[in-house]
Formats: sequence, C-alpha cells, structure tokens
Amino acid sequence: MDGIRARRAAVAILIALIVGVVGGWAMSRSSDDVDANLTDPGLVPGPGIGTNVDSTGRQFTFVGMIPVGSRDTVTPSTGGLPAVVNFWYSTCQPCRREMPVLAAAANRYAGRVAFIGVNPNDTPESATTFLDTYGATFPNYLDRAGEQLAESQVGTMPTTFFLDARGEIVTMHAGELTEEDLTGYLVRAGVSP
Repeated sequence: MDGIRARRAAVAILIALIVGVVGGWAMSRSSDDVDANLTDPGLVPGPGIGTNVDSTGRQFTFVGMIPVGSRDTVTPSTGGLPAVVNFWYSTCQPCRREMPVLAAAANRYAGRVAFIGVNPNDTPESATTFLDTYGATFPNYLDRAGEQLAESQVGTMPTTFFLDARGEIVTMHAGELTEEDLTGYLVRAGVSP
C-alpha cells in the first residue's frame, strides 16, 4: 500500500511540475491579443500580462539606486529632458527582444530624450553582460531592494514609462515595445521623430 501511495505522490508532483513549467512558459510569451492581457480596466494596453497601476498624469519619482558598473547609490535624473524609463531583467524574453529597440532609440534621440533602465533582479555581472550583448549604453540602475518597483507600482516586466520634460508620466506600456510603439509614445511625450 505504501508503494502505491508513493507512486501516486510522485505522479502528482510530476504533473504539478509540468503544469507549472508550461504555465510559466506560456505566461512569459508576448501576446498580440491585448484584450487577453487586460483584466483590470485601469491597466495600460500592451503585450504581456497587465498588473501595473496606471500612473498616467502623475509625477515620476526616482529613488536611490546603484548604477550598473558602480557601487555607489545615486538618484537618477532626466536632466529636464523627456524620458523613457524601462524596467527589465536579463532572463525576461520580451526584455531581450525589446532591448535592441531601446538601445537604438537611445542613440537616435541622444541629447533630446533621457533613457534610463531599471533592473530589480540581476547581479551586476549578469546585468552588465546583458547590456553589452544588446549594445545598450544608456544609464541603467540596479534596484536591489525593489524600492523603485514599489515607488513606480510596477508588477510586470518589461514595463516602460514615457515622461514629458517636467517628469510627468504621459503614458506607460506593459510588455514588449516595438520601434513603432516607442516612436508613437515619444511623440505623445512631445518629442518629434
């Protein structure tokens, strides 16, 4: 009897593991069906599972974080420019797909738009490797204690905020950004293409 129970327990654990892995994989995939991702009318449309608080119209507040490649805590600044603030981590597949878009845009809009990356999950080494791999040279910060996540009320990644020159949140995007998305949001923030 104990052998039967042990086998049943092993099968149940195996099934739970398979369901968890398949479910996690499915949730990490980007979806083009925006309506399927929205369960709360206060969320901002975008591919991915929306669980962020819509902060449109509020002032974006930075907290102290550690720049990737440094050990000192600093508070990021947009320098009075419109800004793109992107929350990401290295094993996030949509983050990997959108980082080349962000890196290219940061170069294209240099001096006109501040690009800032926020990483709450990675070690300094893995964040550096990720940024080097995708050619992202704009400032990126490690949010080791999750304080910026909490301040910005971010629940999913990637999430990107678009700020006007006053630091007000014009719009936000939950999920993977395309070049077209990025250009459209920057126009809304008052930046000409």
